[in-house]
Amino acid sequence: MRLVPTSRVPVGALIGRDVQLGRPDGIPLVRRGVTMTERYRRGLIEAGIHAVYIDDELSEGINPEQLVSDETRAVATRAVASAYEEATRTVVSGQPLGEQTLGALASVVERILLEIESMGGAALALADLCVADAYTFQHSVDVTALGLLIGRKILYERGWLDYKGQRQFTRFDERLYQLGMGLLLHDIGKLAIPMEILRKPGKLSPPEWEMMKSHPRAGFELLRGTPVSPLVKSVVLRHHERWNGSGYPDGKHGMQIHEMARIAAVADVYDAITSDRAYASARPAHAGVRVILDGGGELFDPYITGVFSNLVAPYPPGVEVQLTDGRRGIVASVPDGELDRPVVRVIDGPGAPYEVSLQRDRALGIAGWDDLPVAAVA
Repeated sequence: MRLVPTSRVPVGALIGRDVQLGRPDGIPLVRRGVTMTERYRRGLIEAGIHAVYIDDELSEGINPEQLVSDETRAVATRAVASAYEEATRTVVSGQPLGEQTLGALASVVERILLEIESMGGAALALADLCVADAYTFQHSVDVTALGLLIGRKILYERGWLDYKGQRQFTRFDERLYQLGMGLLLHDIGKLAIPMEILRKPGKLSPPEWEMMKSHPRAGFELLRGTPVSPLVKSVVLRHHERWNGSGYPDGKHGMQIHEMARIAAVADVYDAITSDRAYASARPAHAGVRVILDGGGELFDPYITGVFSNLVAPYPPGVEVQLTDGRRGIVASVPDGELDRPVVRVIDGPGAPYEVSLQRDRALGIAGWDDLPVAAVA
C-alpha cells in the first residue's frame, strides 16, 4: 500500500484505506477496496482530498500500520459527536454532560488503549484521510491516540509525580484514562466559538484571534459540575500553554503546566499540522515531526519531544520519497531507534524495484530532511 496524490491515482487502482467524510456516524466518503474511476477522482479532488492510499504491485507487501483502526475510529467519532451535541444543549440548559455520554467516551479511551498495547511498535501511520469538514471529530480521535501513545511510554519509563513531588509507578490505567478523557474533550470549548470564525479560510483578525484563544477556558467551564477528574479539566484548559510561557490562556510555563497538558500540546500541534483544516491544507508527516522537534525546549517539554521523536516516523511506510542521489522510492519499513532512516523500495531506474536500507547505507538519506527549515507552529 502506498500514499499517492489523488491527481496521480490511475483509473482502476484499488483504494487501500477509507477516506473519511466527517459524519457523526463514521461512514466514510470512500471505502477501502473501491476501484478508482475518473468520477471518483474528480469527487475526491473537489472534496479537498489531496492524497489516497492505493494497493498496487509497486507497493505489494508494504502495510502502513494504523494507530487507530477504521472500526475504532467510527466508534470514537460517534462518541465524540454525541458529546459535542450534548454539550451544545448544556450551554442552554446549564446541565453538565451526562453519565451516559462520559461512559461512552471512557469506552473509547479503553478501546484506543487496547489497540495501542496490541500494536507494540512505533506509531507509523498517524494521519487519517478526511475532508476539512471532518477536522473537529477526527482531530479529537487522532490527538487522543497519539497522546495516549506518548503518555503510556512516559509512564512506563519514569512514572508520574504526585502532589508531594514524589515519583510513583502505580495506577497507570487510571492515569491513562484521565489523559485520554482530557484529550478527547480538549477542543470542546470551540462550541463557544462562532462557526464563521472556526471555518474562516483566511487569517483571523486580532479580535477573532482573541475569541479563538478563549476556547480552552470555555471548555473548562463546560466541564464544571461534571464528575470528571481535575486532571481531565487541566488538559482541556492548558493544552495551548507552551514550555516558554508564550501560550494561552494564562501564559503558564515549564513545570507550571501539568504533564498531561504538555503531552496534549505536542499531540495537538502535530495532528493539526498534518490534517486538512478550513484555513490550511494538510502538510506531510515529516513537516509535522520537524515542527515538534524544532520546538523542543522552547515551545514543548524537551523530554516529551524526545519521546515523540522515538515514536513518530517522519516518513512512515507507504510514503513516496526521493533519495539524496535522486532515486525515487516508497518507504517500505522503519527501523526502531532510527525512524528517519527507513528501508526504501526504489521504483525507478535500472533493476527497479529493489530495496535499500538507509540505516545500513549511511551515505544515503531522504532529500530535504536534514536541511528542512524550521517551520512556525500553526
